[in-house]
Amino acid sequence: MATVLVIDDDKAMRDVLFDILSLDGYEVILADDGNLGIERFNNDKPDLVITDILMPKMDGLEVVERLKEISPDSPVIVASGTTDLNLIEEAVHQHANRILKKPFEVDQLLDSVAELIGDGMHRPEKSFSHHHYPVAT
Repeated sequence: MATVLVIDDDKAMRDVLFDILSLDGYEVILADDGNLGIERFNNDKPDLVITDILMPKMDGLEVVERLKEISPDSPVIVASGTTDLNLIEEAVHQHANRILKKPFEVDQLLDSVAELIGDGMHRPEKSFSHHHYPVAT
């Protein structure tokens, strides 16, 4: 079973991502800020990280930078509702593997996770993704 670390300061978003990923068969680790996320990454060695950009203490850009220093090959998805193109461009520059703009569809998230973990595409029949509701904060 692959493990996904979700780093987001928004509890509702963490809870939604936990439910979606768990129901699709992933083990999910949660962190409510970048510092805790880096600590959990070092302790739990997840297969993939999903991080928000705009967070207090340590923003998602610094999270991506630190993760890539620790483990350059670990896949990272940046999921954010920001409209600041400079932040998105910086996330790409920091080598995020995928950028998801909130709100995103459940299938878009699960397809990205499966592809980056090397699982191919997710199988909608094993999850509730066929409900097609957007994920947003």
